[in-house]
Order: sequence, then structure tokens, then C-alpha cells
Amino acid sequence: MSTAAPSLAPAYGWELPSVSPQVSLAGGVLQFDEPLQMTEVVEPGIKLVLVLGGQLRYQLRDSQAICVQGPAFHMSLSDAPFTVQHHFDAAAPLQYITVRMPSSSLGDAFGLDLAQLARQLDAQPGSSQYLTVDRRADKLVQALGTQMLMCPLQGAMRHIYLSGKALELMATVVAGMGQAADERPAVALSSQDVRRLQRAQDILRQQLHDTPSLEQLARQVGTNVNKLTLGFRQLFGTSVYGFVREQRLELAYRMLAAGEISVADAARASGYTSSHFSKVFRKRFGLAPSAL
Repeated sequence: MSTAAPSLAPAYGWELPSVSPQVSLAGGVLQFDEPLQMTEVVEPGIKLVLVLGGQLRYQLRDSQAICVQGPAFHMSLSDAPFTVQHHFDAAAPLQYITVRMPSSSLGDAFGLDLAQLARQLDAQPGSSQYLTVDRRADKLVQALGTQMLMCPLQGAMRHIYLSGKALELMATVVAGMGQAADERPAVALSSQDVRRLQRAQDILRQQLHDTPSLEQLARQVGTNVNKLTLGFRQLFGTSVYGFVREQRLELAYRMLAAGEISVADAARASGYTSSHFSKVFRKRFGLAPSAL
């Protein structure tokens, strides 16, 4: 495993290190040529990492590595610097957004109290200096992240748009944390179950417009339909059908934003009539497909 500077093949990406004195932001799609391990010193404050696609693993001190499989988010809260090890797999694209708010800005700029926030988030203690949270990302959080990654604006307008969305994303995640306790998995999945479900997700991504039936998909990954449907929802926070629909909509968004496809063709490719597609698209992304 490499620990040198990463060899990246970004599909797209951006970084706004000074959105404001209170917020920094980065995001995009990264792909590593080989497995990579990196060490980061996390500064005091709040760090939010939203994983929309792919996965990352992180490790605190001598504890076991924790996997964050998209769509999900990781948040850390700290009142002092701490060190974290990041582990990235080869080949698999990582679709992500990172928002950071230093502790110096929390009270003065936003009126936030770190200790009160930690209690609200039901965070897991890492030490006396930091707390961590790992949760599934709900539809609203996913929508905000997708809007940021696929922002078609350029220049100053892009900076303004992403700055506002970064604050909206942070506020939405924090506000929704108290409602997330009942979304935690009730039954643990074995490592073999997780590998099978991740393989099922990969197959669906590769065959978006010719998706196998549930029976066919279950056979391909070596499980049954019941375990596939229940496990998929538990691990990824959505049904098999919901995942396919979401991936088709995101693909339609990218192609429409790039001018590669008409609204009518995007609707057909996504499995909708034109009128239904427009309604679903607006609900998902907050704008009409014709606006791209």
C-alpha cells in the first residue's frame, strides 16, 4: 500500500479553501491508481465528509478502520488537533464533498456551542478531544451534495453558489441528526453480506439501462431475493429500485448540464414520460430539467 503522494485520476473536482473565514470546501470525484494510505491532522472544529458514491475508510489511533460507504456521511467534532489515517481503494471512484468549519468561527460567526452540538449529534467519543459520527445520508442531504458536485455555474457565481450550499448542507445534516437514531441498522451484516451487496450495487451501476431482475441480481451475487432487498436497504439506505432510479437521475443531470442530451431523451433513458420526468427531476434537484 502506498503512503506517498496520491496518483489521482479525477473525473472532476474543485476546492474552495477560503469560501469564507469560517468555511472551507472541497469536492469532486477521485480515482486512485493503487491502494493509498494518508495521514491527516484534523484541526479543531467541525469536519463533514459526504460520500455520495464509492467508499473511504478511516482509522483513529489504534482502533479498527471504519468504512464509510456512500451514500453516507462522516462528521468529526474536536476542540484540539487529532490525527486520522485515511485508506483508499484502487480503481473505485470516490464521489465526495468535504466542508470544514474551524472552532474559532463556531461561536462568533454561527452561534454554535461545540459541547451542545456533540450532545445533539449523539457522537461517539474518540478521546477527550474529538467525537465522530457516521450515518447514512438521507435523500435531502444526497440532493444537496449532488447539486454541489454538478453545479454548472462558473467563476464568481460558482463560488457564491457553492458557498451557500456548503452552509445549507452543514445545517441540514446537523438539524437532521436528532431524527436519525431510528435509521441505524437493527441487524448486523456479515463482511460476506456486505461484499455481496457492494457487488450488487456495482452491477446496477454498470447496467443502469438494462438492469437485471431482483432474482437475477440475487443469483449473480450469491444470495436470495429477501436478503438482497433487506440488506441493500440496510446498507445503502434505499431500495434496489430507489438506487437505480437515483443513479439514472444523476446521469440525466450530468448529461443535461453538459448539453449532451435533450430533455425528452433524458426522460426516456430514465424510464419516465416527459411530464413525469420533469416533476421527479424538479423534486430531486430543485430545478426543471429545461433549466440546465
